Amino acid sequence: MKFVIVAGGQGTKLWPLSTESAPKHFQEVIFGKSSFAWNVETLLSAYPAEDIFINTKRMYLPLAIQQAPQIPLKNFIIEPDIKMGRGPSDGLVFAYMSAKFPDEPMITIQADNFRKPEEDYLKMLAEMDTLIRRDKRFITGGKKASYPTLGVDYLQLGEKVSIEGSLEFYKVNRFVYRSDSYKETKRLAENYHVVIHVNHFAWYPDMFLAEYRKYKPNWYNSLMQIKEVLDDEAKVTEIYSAMEKGATEEVLSHTMEESYAVLVPFEWIDFGAWNSVYELISENDEVVKSENVIALDSSKSLVKCTDPNKLIALYGVENLAIVDTGKCLLIMPLDKSEKIKDIIEEVKNQNFGTYL
Repeated sequence: MKFVIVAGGQGTKLWPLSTESAPKHFQEVIFGKSSFAWNVETLLSAYPAEDIFINTKRMYLPLAIQQAPQIPLKNFIIEPDIKMGRGPSDGLVFAYMSAKFPDEPMITIQADNFRKPEEDYLKMLAEMDTLIRRDKRFITGGKKASYPTLGVDYLQLGEKVSIEGSLEFYKVNRFVYRSDSYKETKRLAENYHVVIHVNHFAWYPDMFLAEYRKYKPNWYNSLMQIKEVLDDEAKVTEIYSAMEKGATEEVLSHTMEESYAVLVPFEWIDFGAWNSVYELISENDEVVKSENVIALDSSKSLVKCTDPNKLIALYGVENLAIVDTGKCLLIMPLDKSEKIKDIIEEVKNQNFGTYL
């Protein structure tokens, strides 16, 4: 199996640490390293560097090379610096892997996700590889939902798939797009055998492209042109920039009705906001903080300061996210981290775009 770490997004929900020039997955957010570097090192512990590929935008290439020096330069799949959505971007990856390794299964791995324990994650990858080679079915990941979660897609599961191994694989009956209705999501979770969709797209590259041809022929035609000129970056950019924006689910939501889902056997955390970072690294309602932060009589907060020459002192605070980059200072309730989108919008409205 070939592994493609996807590291091209901006990740504004971890602003101000995450910026357009240095997005969240390249920032040292967890345990002194970036989630991108963490993902690379995890794969390298079980697979050779030649089997690991990096998909990132041209503007992030220096950061990716610096944080993953073990990966050969020829394994970097460079995406033009254009915001197109994951549909064209994933398609570019599939076209590249189809040209280089048409007979090898592949999996896309989001760089801003964290998975632990690592040994269970690696076990899942090995069993997915075995099942794909056996049945030639598309496989993705599902996470059991302990309560109705808004803003995520779901998979309705069918019968269990027989396979030698310790993990649970199921046929997928239906892909269910995310809903903002708590009542509707609660009904779904209570009355259907569903899991939260957590990506980990795995299949053969030519089979991915065949689905593009069936459900998004305009994307497919462009990708076939790109496949012929992969070594000509200018031509790739020209073709890519003319593609329609969109999400990969515009294609794969149809495919999932004939796919498998594996119940991920590990803790899966998407660094979507500061509260998810806190939940990963906190213990006993403590204050998660940088070394240059003093916190007295405080709890359930995250305080990060990137300037080693600055001291931050707190007293009697609770439920706060405080992030100081020297250029920007963010202070907001930790349990309202999703509201960062409103702050970003206001920053744009007041013409402070240079701080993004």
